[in-house]
Amino acid sequence: MNSLPRYQLIADALRLSIEAGTLPAGAKMPSVRVLCNEHGVSIPTALQALRLLEQEQLVEARPQSGFYVARRHTATAPEPILIEVAPLDDQAETHLSIVGTPCRIRLDLANGETSLYPVTRLCLLMRQLIYRDPALLGNHVRGTGYPPLKQQIVRRAFDYGCELNPREIVITSGCIESMMLALRAVTQPGDGVAVESPTYFVILRMLSSLGLRAVEIPSTERGMDLGQLEVALKARLVRAVICIANMNNPTGVTISMEDKSTLVGLMERYNTILIEDDIYGDTHFDNSRPKPLRALSDKVILCSSFSKTLAPGIRVGWVAGGHWSSTIASLKYSSTMGTGVYPQAAIAEFLRTGGYDVHLRKLRRTLQKQMAHMREAIIRYFPSETCVSDPSGGYVLWVKLPDGSLSTRKLFEQARREGIGIAPGHLFATDERFDNCFRLNAGFGWDRDVEQAIEMLARMIG
Repeated sequence: MNSLPRYQLIADALRLSIEAGTLPAGAKMPSVRVLCNEHGVSIPTALQALRLLEQEQLVEARPQSGFYVARRHTATAPEPILIEVAPLDDQAETHLSIVGTPCRIRLDLANGETSLYPVTRLCLLMRQLIYRDPALLGNHVRGTGYPPLKQQIVRRAFDYGCELNPREIVITSGCIESMMLALRAVTQPGDGVAVESPTYFVILRMLSSLGLRAVEIPSTERGMDLGQLEVALKARLVRAVICIANMNNPTGVTISMEDKSTLVGLMERYNTILIEDDIYGDTHFDNSRPKPLRALSDKVILCSSFSKTLAPGIRVGWVAGGHWSSTIASLKYSSTMGTGVYPQAAIAEFLRTGGYDVHLRKLRRTLQKQMAHMREAIIRYFPSETCVSDPSGGYVLWVKLPDGSLSTRKLFEQARREGIGIAPGHLFATDERFDNCFRLNAGFGWDRDVEQAIEMLARMIG
């Protein structure tokens, strides 16, 4: 099953017609109603496909007339460059410190409210385990992780195409530590690391803290621009690549299997290390879980966590380091020594008894409904030229406002004064290119208060 949103599939088909000359410059595009009938989609979905092409400057809208194929202007995309991730300016520092702090309407994080998670069941398991085996708390924490949990991770990974070895797995304090350990294992200060732009803002701060330089690769509707990535690889700007291939944060894009194969092939051709963040893989909305990049190559370092699926506060992640596992294990020991065994044992038991799969089905259904409600409200209340992502899983939506709209830096501050939390776009890059974008979280439920918050944001935008 194709994991791309419907509007992107429609846009892809139209783009092929434009590039092939079937729809020449100046030709009128199929109307919204025609696209709805041909593809069996809603008016907002058909309209978003056309707006995506307009954003790419392939089509242009003419008032009271519709969309037409634009005249193409050849332009060379700027070559990727090494960027020293500078300290945040005062405003960005303030905004980053505020994101995630308590507020009335929680739209800024990338996880869900407590009721989404099996907290009661985990508490019960923990009580049972501690009565049965007090050594889980009394013993010294050492080693690379609780063996039964590592076995469960290996078993589950096999279901989505990954053949992992328990010996390569290191249990960590969340996915952030997994990625930090992976970067420390394969890079030296001053090395370049390619990241998709926009990218999760913590990744940029992580690179800065390690003395690494970012090579920001533009994002397309299909994911990381692989052509631009190859330019950076050929120029030897990049030692490693960080990729969120499934349900990207913040764009929501899931890379197709074809593009995943191309990406892995590039890494192997240019002898570059690929670090994959697959923390959202289990939150997919489709019938089958999308395969990680690691399923295509054992050279990929795979990082993940149970924080997005079981409980944000449990902070148990893992990294399958492959050829780098010994180095990662040594770095883990010399930094935090080990991860608490008690929560690991509870998770292992929850996975072993099948409770995790039952919970995931419920979690995915709930997230899909909440995200659909939020998308529909954005389309209904925001300016008509607004673009909003249509992810196939995860928690977040990426919103791009029309040109000339209120800067989302100002929107962030105005919204906070009304008790509404959002994540402004400038945090997701090293410059101001996403000042007209912001990220919204759909994980904290959908009710009239949330809908009114979306309406209020729309009024602030004007």
